[in-house]
Amino acid sequence: MSKKPYTEILLENGSRYRVFSESVDNSDLVWHQDQCDRKVYVHESTGWEIQFDNNLPVVLEAGNVYTVPRDTWHRVIKGHGNLVIQINEHMLTEDKDGSSHEPQYSAPEGSKRDKQLDATKEDLASGDPERVQRAYDRRERMERQEREKNESVIKSLVEEILAEDIMNEELSAKVKKSLDKKAEERGFTKGSVYAEFKKGLAAWASSGSRKGMTQHQWAHARVNSATPSKPWAVVKKSKAKKK
Repeated sequence: MSKKPYTEILLENGSRYRVFSESVDNSDLVWHQDQCDRKVYVHESTGWEIQFDNNLPVVLEAGNVYTVPRDTWHRVIKGHGNLVIQINEHMLTEDKDGSSHEPQYSAPEGSKRDKQLDATKEDLASGDPERVQRAYDRRERMERQEREKNESVIKSLVEEILAEDIMNEELSAKVKKSLDKKAEERGFTKGSVYAEFKKGLAAWASSGSRKGMTQHQWAHARVNSATPSKPWAVVKKSKAKKK
């Protein structure tokens, strides 16, 4: 079975966070169907798109929520940088007391959150347009509060995942050719220049970069400014160049 084109974090409340790396191969982003209705909240996206069968692609904009109905053919189209999304699956499960809450809306029995969930369920079942709208507003507010509560934790986990993926990533022949030239011109070992470049990729993903710079531009800039005397650098002088 081929490796999935994303790294996934599954939270206790059932929410899934997926990170699609900038380095993912577009051919791995295949058409597929989901078994449950899903709401997709976009945390980070630049130019990434979602396309449903027989429809034109739609841009995935950070901060927006998109609905993906179950059994609907769709695919993700690669953009620039990384794509970070949160997925909530809408599939009801029975609690011990017979009430039904979606997995991402679980809560301790009798808690404030549990009472809000019960009120939402009752409003949705009432058939009263005003109460139904109130239920959707309440649900949206609860989802937003949940996202904000997990934001810092998720950001940290995403950074770790991206950094690990990048450090294990095989560089393309084109990138290696460029880095080999830098290594030869500056008298560094190829391996240390590769490592410096990957650290630049990871730094771009985790701590940000100058506005307008791509991940690879940031990594090349790191290599260009690196010297063995700088505490953050990992480049090493080649023995062949030492005098």
